[in-house]
Amino acid sequence: MANIKKSFNFRSGVQVDDDHLIVDANGAVGIGTTVPTNALLDVYGGNIKTSGNVIGEIGNFTKIIATDLDITNVNLTSNVSGSGVKIGDPIGVITAQNVGETVTYYGDGQYLENIPTSQWIDKDVGLGFVSIYAAGNVGIATDDPRHTLQIGGNNNPNAFEGGVGINSEGGIVATGVVTATTFKGNLTGDITSAESNITQVESTYVNNSGIVTTTDLHVTGITTTPKIEGLNIISQPHGPTETIIVTVAPKTTNNRYYNEGNSNAYYLDGKEAPFLTLVPGRTYRFDQSDPTNTAYPLRFYYDSANDSVYGGDINVVGAQGTAGAYVDLTITGSSPQTIYYDSASAATLLGNAIKTNCSAQVHNLQVVGVLTATNSIVGSLIGDVTSTRSTSDQVDTLHINSTGIGTFSELLATQSFTGITTSSIAHVQSGLGIGINNPKRIVDIYSSGISTVDIVGTESAMIQIGQNYNVTAGIGESVGIVRFGTQDKTFELINGDSGDFNSYIHSGNFVGVNTGNFNWIYGQTNQKLMSLTYDGKLGINKPDPEVQLDVVGVSTFTGSVLITGNLEVDGDLIGGNTTLPPLITGSDIFRQTGISTFVDVDITNIVEVGSIAIGTSRENIIEAGAIDAQSSRAFVSALGVGTNVTSSTLTVDGAIAASGSVGIGTTIATSGADFARAGVPITRFLKLPRVTSSERDNLVALEGGSVIWNTDESRIEFYNESGGNWSYINGTGV
Repeated sequence: MANIKKSFNFRSGVQVDDDHLIVDANGAVGIGTTVPTNALLDVYGGNIKTSGNVIGEIGNFTKIIATDLDITNVNLTSNVSGSGVKIGDPIGVITAQNVGETVTYYGDGQYLENIPTSQWIDKDVGLGFVSIYAAGNVGIATDDPRHTLQIGGNNNPNAFEGGVGINSEGGIVATGVVTATTFKGNLTGDITSAESNITQVESTYVNNSGIVTTTDLHVTGITTTPKIEGLNIISQPHGPTETIIVTVAPKTTNNRYYNEGNSNAYYLDGKEAPFLTLVPGRTYRFDQSDPTNTAYPLRFYYDSANDSVYGGDINVVGAQGTAGAYVDLTITGSSPQTIYYDSASAATLLGNAIKTNCSAQVHNLQVVGVLTATNSIVGSLIGDVTSTRSTSDQVDTLHINSTGIGTFSELLATQSFTGITTSSIAHVQSGLGIGINNPKRIVDIYSSGISTVDIVGTESAMIQIGQNYNVTAGIGESVGIVRFGTQDKTFELINGDSGDFNSYIHSGNFVGVNTGNFNWIYGQTNQKLMSLTYDGKLGINKPDPEVQLDVVGVSTFTGSVLITGNLEVDGDLIGGNTTLPPLITGSDIFRQTGISTFVDVDITNIVEVGSIAIGTSRENIIEAGAIDAQSSRAFVSALGVGTNVTSSTLTVDGAIAASGSVGIGTTIATSGADFARAGVPITRFLKLPRVTSSERDNLVALEGGSVIWNTDESRIEFYNESGGNWSYINGTGV
């Protein structure tokens, strides 16, 4: 039938080979199924292949796998997987199925174009390309940028730290190090750095409160910000008083003295410890009324160590930390080039330095090397000269005021006040004053606080004062010497001549009754070891002696002691030989040789002697500490032998040995040991040693006939030496 042109009309459908092809009465075509129910064309169990286009309004697929898919409208219930998907021609849209849902893309999105976001906005300004810009600030390494472009840092523009911020006007805030080969344009604002090294600056104005080091600087004008950032360098010098508000707050890491001195710093007009540049002829008022100043009175010094207080035109009003308190500083033509401001309390390093722009006056001149003048230095040297060595051929001046060492071939000075000056020839006409302007003596030293003079040598140190000076030998003769270190760690006071060595107290014209003492003190404990009062009482280990010699502790005299008055002994006189004067005419209490004899000796307290002979010759005592009473009787109320404690009339600690008979209860013993009348009638019995069987078996040094009472057996037992055992009294063995 393939070659015959026919037309068929099937009103009730057609079916081929049962289930290969079917057209039902409704016009639905089923391929591979006899019940086409899913659509007008229902293909089951196989693939659809076409060389043409598949055109339809809606495509509903569970899964599409294609190498090239060109679809006008796609409604997917699951997913699309393939090497490429093309939607729309030329423009297509992928939309979430429901409103509010999100379409998510995975994988490489490098070819996605024109993707809008909430921040980046496309902008075409007619330059032939489209740019994007952010509606808000852009942050890198921060999710809370407060600058137009911010890298890191915090969200506080007024106290920005730890990052870089750029605003829309071109301002840059960098909290780290900024390095550049060349800076061009106007530098406005603060440059704050420990060190800013700039090779070249080409600018109309330089505005900097710190230090700029540059090889080549070309500036057509110099400007300063108000007060702290220069304090009106180019303003009229004789204007109104400049007021600076002073507060105290903790130091930051930007402080030059961070982790040094006090933990707080002065803040001047809100700036932390700034370096100040002041104008000669003007007065600057440092307002200290803020309560944070209470413990930190502001003062000025010649040096950063606060060793020398600045004595210029200063006016202090009120107590710091209270209303109306301030300190006025007036810069004059005689002010030093540099002044330091700091606290006058124990707290230090709260401030910084001040430049006065006074070129004529130098208070602190620090020279590491040699300072040499072509001609003589003539005129008054005012201020401190601090140098390893200052050498000049000749100095002819009214005053020498130096804290260092000045070395001159010849020194001609009316007065020399401070420091040490050495020269081959030195002439000080009126005197040397240290801390005093008009010395009344050859050398006058004065300080309002503590005055110190240190004389230290690597081996020893010595001060000589005396009457004679040997010009040829260049040494003093007939001198007194204060010396330390000639013998290691030894301090000496020496009279080098044959005169006296006198010590005085209360020798002046001072009237009073509280005259002091001569004291010897051990420095480790501050204990007074010996005190000699002004009225001649010597106390040893007693700081307040009550008599002429008052000693606390044991005293030893190896020689003779002569007492011309009375001897009072409040206690015992113990040991040794004591020689006393005659108490009874013609007799001695003690003699080195011979015998002292007394008719009666009545001792009411304790007597301590070496040996005692009673009723016998002293020669019969054969050992020290013995008592010999062979032919006499001694009567005592209680006697302890081998013990100093008696619990009865006779107490013996140890064995009793008797070469004769022993009688108890009788004075005439009729046997070796007579106990026949021992005790009173109701206690006239003898108790044997009481031991257990175990204790009996541990007895040593037994002899035959030893008797015990066995407390375990309640019987008398005796030791049978021949049998080597214990037996009953009836002779039965144990």
